[in-house]
Amino acid sequence: MESLVSVIVPAYNAGSYIRQTLESILNQTYRNLEVIVMNDGSKDNSEEIILQLQQQDPRVRYKYKPNSGVSDTRNQGLALARGSYIAFLDADDLWKPDNLEKKVRAINETGKQWVFSDLEYINEKNEPLKIEPVNFRPYNVLENTLLFEGDVVPGATSNFVAKRELFGDDVRFDTRISSPADRDIVLQLGAKEDPYFLNEKLWIYRIHGQSMTAQNYKVVDEVIYMYKKADDKKWFRSRRIRRRALSNVNLILAGICYHFPQQRKRMLGFLWRSFLYSPGNVFRKKVLPMFKGPKKR
Repeated sequence: MESLVSVIVPAYNAGSYIRQTLESILNQTYRNLEVIVMNDGSKDNSEEIILQLQQQDPRVRYKYKPNSGVSDTRNQGLALARGSYIAFLDADDLWKPDNLEKKVRAINETGKQWVFSDLEYINEKNEPLKIEPVNFRPYNVLENTLLFEGDVVPGATSNFVAKRELFGDDVRFDTRISSPADRDIVLQLGAKEDPYFLNEKLWIYRIHGQSMTAQNYKVVDEVIYMYKKADDKKWFRSRRIRRRALSNVNLILAGICYHFPQQRKRMLGFLWRSFLYSPGNVFRKKVLPMFKGPKKR
């Protein structure tokens, strides 16, 4: 018999997309699953839609909770999970019908504890978007995620499937982080074991105007905190990688600050720190591209 997969869906004012998202889970070819929908204090019609689907399919489990942010919401959903495998799906993203089947099979066949895949992009109208990966590195996930030098696909939580035991007491979503929460959980998992990459487009990532990274300039302080934590936990496996990673991230933070007037006075400080960590790195990266605007990923 197939092992149970617990799919955790945090939802906040997700009425525009939640039906399509949940149907993409319920229509999976892998049938033995539970869908734990965590309503994070929505004020729209999300609850009505979720309860309708729950009446149609008993695999849907629903919980309403006061708003506490996406990281705490995912953690609460994780505490309710009963499955041997854990997956997350954001309330505006989708899966191909064979996403779970292929990823669970990959875990069983490779012996890895977690797996991720390639992806496709759509907009708010379900229209495909042509976005090519940049310097794609689906290996050595811990180091490449810290380096911030290219695309490492599992950066979004909607992508991976993991064995339940990988989420021990030491792996949880950090409630001090919202925008880079996906990157932080990948660092936590990658510090334990490198994942298996399944070279198929099984996850569909929706890009729209309400996406968290498109509107949240607070990401600056959250990224600073995340990299301090990485330092404290000794996730940098060499001094060279640490210098390069911190140079890269300070350069990126300078670019973010440039686009938000509330943060712009901090820009020069980040540029200076990037130079101090790796003078040559700043020139190799070419400073100007960082100020062209946030990349829609």
